[in-house]
Amino acid sequence: MGRPVTLFTGQWADLPFETLCEKAKAFGYDGVEIACWGDHMDVKRAATDPKYVENRKGILAKHGLKVWAVGANLGG
Repeated sequence: MGRPVTLFTGQWADLPFETLCEKAKAFGYDGVEIACWGDHMDVKRAATDPKYVENRKGILAKHGLKVWAVGANLGG
């Protein structure tokens, strides 16, 4: 595999994470950079709830995507 082609999810924060992952795969992306707004990633919840993280990983795996970065720039 060459370099992965990824999508930053911030521009799509109005879509549910699962819907976005489905679309990203259909568009031909290899993975995503997850934005920490919308329902894509709640950093505080991810830090305290292992089931939340497993859910996000499951959604990505279901659609054959990987995470290449986390965009927390609005987190302060």
